[in-house]
Amino acid sequence: MSHRKNGYSMLELIIVIAITGAVAVPLSTFAISGLRSYSYLEAQSNAAVDLNILSGRLAKVIRGATTIDTATANSLIFYGYFSPQDTSIKKIRYFISGNLIEVGVTPPTGTAPSYTYAAADEKVTVMRNDMTMGANTLFTYYDDVGTLLTGGFTVGQIKQIGLYLAANPNPKQLPVPLSISTKVTLRNQKVNL
Repeated sequence: MSHRKNGYSMLELIIVIAITGAVAVPLSTFAISGLRSYSYLEAQSNAAVDLNILSGRLAKVIRGATTIDTATANSLIFYGYFSPQDTSIKKIRYFISGNLIEVGVTPPTGTAPSYTYAAADEKVTVMRNDMTMGANTLFTYYDDVGTLLTGGFTVGQIKQIGLYLAANPNPKQLPVPLSISTKVTLRNQKVNL
Protein backbone atom coordinates (compact mmCIF):
# COMPACT_ATOMS: atom_id res chain seq x y z
CA MET A 1 0.00 0.00 0.00
CA SER A 2 1.53 3.31 -1.08
CA HIS A 3 0.89 6.47 0.73
CA ARG A 4 0.90 9.64 -1.16
CA LYS A 5 1.96 12.73 0.79
CA ASN A 6 -0.36 15.73 0.74
CA GLY A 7 1.06 18.94 -0.75
CA TYR A 8 2.49 20.21 -4.00
CA SER A 9 5.44 18.99 -5.91
CA MET A 10 8.29 21.31 -6.82
CA LEU A 11 7.20 21.25 -10.46
CA GLU A 12 3.70 22.34 -9.58
CA LEU A 13 5.04 25.26 -7.50
CA ILE A 14 7.32 26.40 -10.31
CA ILE A 15 4.41 26.35 -12.77
CA VAL A 16 2.19 28.38 -10.41
CA ILE A 17 4.97 30.96 -9.84
CA ALA A 18 5.56 31.28 -13.60
CA ILE A 19 1.83 31.79 -14.32
CA THR A 20 1.51 34.32 -11.49
CA GLY A 21 4.54 36.23 -12.77
CA ALA A 22 3.21 36.21 -16.33
CA VAL A 23 -0.06 37.75 -15.12
CA ALA A 24 1.47 40.15 -12.56
CA VAL A 25 3.97 41.88 -14.87
CA PRO A 26 1.40 43.25 -17.36
CA LEU A 27 -0.96 44.22 -14.51
CA SER A 28 1.77 46.10 -12.64
CA THR A 29 2.88 47.82 -15.86
CA PHE A 30 -0.74 48.87 -16.49
CA ALA A 31 -1.10 50.13 -12.90
CA ILE A 32 2.16 52.12 -13.03
CA SER A 33 1.17 53.63 -16.37
CA GLY A 34 -2.20 54.62 -14.92
CA LEU A 35 -0.55 56.26 -11.91
CA ARG A 36 1.81 58.21 -14.16
CA SER A 37 -1.10 59.40 -16.30
CA TYR A 38 -3.02 60.45 -13.21
CA SER A 39 0.02 62.27 -11.82
CA TYR A 40 0.51 64.08 -15.15
CA LEU A 41 -3.15 65.13 -15.34
CA GLU A 42 -3.11 66.27 -11.71
CA ALA A 43 0.03 68.37 -12.26
CA GLN A 44 -1.44 69.86 -15.42
CA SER A 45 -4.75 70.64 -13.72
CA ASN A 46 -3.08 72.22 -10.67
CA ALA A 47 -0.83 74.36 -12.85
CA ALA A 48 -3.79 75.49 -14.96
CA VAL A 49 -5.80 76.46 -11.87
CA ASP A 50 -2.82 78.31 -10.38
CA LEU A 51 -2.20 80.24 -13.62
CA ASN A 52 -5.88 81.12 -13.86
CA ILE A 53 -5.88 82.48 -10.29
CA LEU A 54 -2.69 84.46 -10.96
CA SER A 55 -4.07 85.87 -14.20
CA GLY A 56 -7.29 86.90 -12.47
CA ARG A 57 -5.40 88.61 -9.67
CA LEU A 58 -3.18 90.56 -12.07
CA ALA A 59 -6.15 91.50 -14.26
CA LYS A 60 -8.15 92.79 -11.29
CA VAL A 61 -5.32 95.02 -10.03
CA ILE A 62 -4.36 96.26 -13.52
CA ARG A 63 -8.00 96.99 -14.41
CA GLY A 64 -8.16 99.49 -11.53
CA ALA A 65 -4.97 101.37 -12.51
CA THR A 66 -5.43 105.08 -12.02
CA THR A 67 -2.29 106.12 -13.93
CA ILE A 68 0.27 104.20 -15.96
CA ASP A 69 3.88 105.22 -15.37
CA THR A 70 5.91 102.85 -17.57
CA ALA A 71 4.81 100.17 -20.02
CA THR A 72 7.28 97.73 -21.60
CA ALA A 73 7.00 94.19 -22.90
CA ASN A 74 7.89 92.54 -19.58
CA SER A 75 7.32 95.30 -17.03
CA LEU A 76 4.35 97.47 -16.12
CA ILE A 77 4.54 100.24 -13.54
CA PHE A 78 1.33 101.99 -12.56
CA TYR A 79 -0.54 103.56 -9.67
CA GLY A 80 -3.62 101.98 -8.16
CA TYR A 81 -5.09 100.02 -5.29
CA PHE A 82 -3.19 96.77 -4.81
CA SER A 83 -5.54 95.32 -2.21
CA PRO A 84 -9.27 95.84 -1.60
CA GLN A 85 -8.34 97.11 1.89
CA ASP A 86 -6.08 99.85 0.52
CA THR A 87 -7.18 103.39 1.32
CA SER A 88 -4.39 105.11 -0.61
CA ILE A 89 -3.00 104.67 -4.09
CA LYS A 90 0.20 102.64 -4.27
CA LYS A 91 2.87 102.36 -6.93
CA ILE A 92 2.68 98.83 -8.39
CA ARG A 93 5.26 97.15 -10.59
CA TYR A 94 4.67 93.77 -12.26
CA PHE A 95 7.71 92.34 -14.01
CA ILE A 96 9.45 89.22 -15.28
CA SER A 97 12.94 88.42 -14.00
CA GLY A 98 14.32 85.20 -15.49
CA ASN A 99 11.75 82.52 -14.66
CA LEU A 100 10.14 84.67 -11.93
CA ILE A 101 7.08 86.85 -12.12
CA GLU A 102 7.31 89.42 -9.37
CA VAL A 103 5.34 92.33 -8.01
CA GLY A 104 6.79 95.38 -6.32
CA VAL A 105 4.48 97.51 -4.21
CA THR A 106 5.52 100.93 -2.93
CA PRO A 107 3.29 102.65 -0.36
CA PRO A 108 2.88 106.42 -0.56
CA THR A 109 4.44 108.88 1.83
CA GLY A 110 3.22 112.38 2.47
CA THR A 111 -0.36 113.55 2.10
CA ALA A 112 -2.76 113.33 -0.80
CA PRO A 113 -2.69 114.52 -3.49
CA SER A 114 1.05 115.18 -3.17
CA TYR A 115 2.16 111.62 -2.44
CA THR A 116 5.74 110.58 -3.06
CA TYR A 117 6.95 107.03 -3.60
CA ALA A 118 10.43 106.17 -2.34
CA ALA A 119 12.14 103.34 -4.25
CA ALA A 120 13.62 102.10 -0.96
CA ASP A 121 10.09 101.46 0.36
CA GLU A 122 9.21 99.03 -2.44
CA LYS A 123 8.40 95.53 -1.22
CA VAL A 124 9.03 92.92 -3.95
CA THR A 125 7.29 89.55 -3.81
CA VAL A 126 7.75 86.54 -6.09
CA MET A 127 4.36 85.51 -7.43
CA ARG A 128 5.57 82.46 -9.39
CA ASN A 129 9.00 80.92 -9.93
CA ASP A 130 8.43 78.61 -12.89
CA MET A 131 7.62 80.99 -15.72
CA THR A 132 8.56 79.74 -19.18
CA MET A 133 7.66 82.64 -21.42
CA GLY A 134 9.87 81.69 -24.37
CA ALA A 135 9.69 84.42 -27.00
CA ASN A 136 6.36 85.70 -25.65
CA THR A 137 6.04 88.90 -23.65
CA LEU A 138 4.14 89.40 -20.42
CA PHE A 139 2.32 92.50 -21.64
CA THR A 140 0.93 93.85 -24.89
CA TYR A 141 -0.79 97.21 -25.17
CA TYR A 142 -3.83 98.36 -27.15
CA ASP A 143 -5.51 101.67 -27.94
CA ASP A 144 -9.19 102.60 -27.49
CA VAL A 145 -10.30 100.65 -30.59
CA GLY A 146 -8.27 97.54 -29.75
CA THR A 147 -5.36 98.16 -32.14
CA LEU A 148 -2.05 96.74 -30.94
CA LEU A 149 0.35 99.53 -29.99
CA THR A 150 3.89 98.96 -31.23
CA GLY A 151 7.00 101.07 -31.44
CA GLY A 152 6.85 104.56 -30.01
CA PHE A 153 3.52 104.82 -28.26
CA THR A 154 2.79 106.90 -25.18
CA VAL A 155 1.27 105.55 -21.97
CA GLY A 156 -1.68 107.89 -22.55
CA GLN A 157 -2.64 105.85 -25.62
CA ILE A 158 -3.01 102.63 -23.59
CA LYS A 159 -6.65 101.70 -22.99
CA GLN A 160 -6.30 97.90 -22.85
CA ILE A 161 -3.49 95.62 -21.71
CA GLY A 162 -2.95 92.08 -22.94
CA LEU A 163 -1.57 89.69 -20.36
CA TYR A 164 0.19 86.42 -21.23
CA LEU A 165 1.43 83.90 -18.66
CA ALA A 166 3.19 80.59 -19.35
CA ALA A 167 4.56 78.29 -16.67
CA ASN A 168 5.84 74.77 -16.26
CA PRO A 169 5.92 73.57 -12.64
CA ASN A 170 7.37 70.18 -13.56
CA PRO A 171 9.14 69.90 -16.93
CA LYS A 172 9.65 66.15 -16.40
CA GLN A 173 5.89 65.62 -16.21
CA LEU A 174 4.69 68.44 -18.45
CA PRO A 175 6.63 68.50 -21.72
CA VAL A 176 4.88 71.71 -22.84
CA PRO A 177 4.31 74.75 -20.60
CA LEU A 178 0.75 75.73 -19.81
CA SER A 179 -0.29 79.23 -20.82
CA ILE A 180 -3.15 81.63 -20.33
CA SER A 181 -3.85 84.99 -21.88
CA THR A 182 -6.40 87.70 -21.31
CA LYS A 183 -7.04 91.30 -22.26
CA VAL A 184 -7.85 93.87 -19.58
CA THR A 185 -9.72 97.10 -20.23
CA LEU A 186 -8.49 99.85 -17.95
CA ARG A 187 -11.48 101.04 -15.95
CA ASN A 188 -10.14 104.56 -15.47
CA GLN A 189 -9.10 104.96 -19.12
CA LYS A 190 -12.42 104.19 -20.81
CA VAL A 191 -13.41 106.61 -23.53
CA ASN A 192 -16.97 105.40 -24.15
CA LEU A 193 -18.54 106.77 -20.96
